[in-house]
Amino acid sequence: MTTKELKIPVILGPTSTGKTGLALWLCKEFGGEIISADSRQIYKHMDIGTGKLPLGMASSIKRDAEFWEIEGVKIWGYDIVCPGEYYSAYDYALFALEKAKNNLSAGKTPFLVGGTGLYIDFFTHRIEGNSLPPDFNYRKKLEFQDLKDLQKTVMSLNLEVNNSDFQNKQRLVRIIERNFPREKKSGTPLPYLQNSQFIFFGLTAPRDFLYDRADLWVDSIWKDDLLLDEVKKLNSMGFENSPQLNGFIYNEAQKFIKGLTSKEEAIQRTKFNTHAYIRRQQTYFKKNTEINWFDISRDNWKQTIYNKLKDAGF
Repeated sequence: MTTKELKIPVILGPTSTGKTGLALWLCKEFGGEIISADSRQIYKHMDIGTGKLPLGMASSIKRDAEFWEIEGVKIWGYDIVCPGEYYSAYDYALFALEKAKNNLSAGKTPFLVGGTGLYIDFFTHRIEGNSLPPDFNYRKKLEFQDLKDLQKTVMSLNLEVNNSDFQNKQRLVRIIERNFPREKKSGTPLPYLQNSQFIFFGLTAPRDFLYDRADLWVDSIWKDDLLLDEVKKLNSMGFENSPQLNGFIYNEAQKFIKGLTSKEEAIQRTKFNTHAYIRRQQTYFKKNTEINWFDISRDNWKQTIYNKLKDAGF
């Protein structure tokens, strides 16, 4: 592979910033494919509440066993496992690196796109990833920490955790043990891309602008009972008690279906939770000083990113 082939764009940022819409356009311009880096979009049958289809985009979608195709662009990383199945950041990076290598070998540009910082850091080797066996000494060390410290650690990893797990010390210990990067000599290291150069494009905007966009999205998935119908279908398939169906976005819909809250309250709580999620994502991405940030509330931000890719040799 040439040096040019090993340049990989990474489009990241908080939810509702238009990452997928931007990536679809750039892939058509530069002959690329999308590798999703979203810890919620890996789950099968969870389409509405995870935002797999960009807001306001009327597209013909082809769903293959291994990928989605929107407007002729393949998207990898959707529908990998069923709700409730364990899937670590290491598992994701192993999958994504394989797809990136296939793209590069075929002369295509892989665009890593998403808002799960831990997935992005594993893929780009900002965090050393290993397939590790259980570490009982580390588990015991975590068990001596109080609940608040464990909660801070989980929040720093930008992981999706439902409220019941967030208040459960033992569950937090297991989540951290599985996902927290640690120095280990054992384990199978990830097959990282050699001589790769990652170009980070971060999408952002003033908080109020992001909140307004997120609120529009929340309203859209509650409209015509789109989210409720998806949740009811998932419940009927036996996924009602899975962590994902009781976590971010889906939890409030479950409460409404069970008669525990009003529709108005459920929608409002979903908006508040989404605002908090945006703040957590922004906090996580601050650690990466290589990110070039673009304000999506300004004019011509998409063209500016296009020009930078051109200048980089794509």
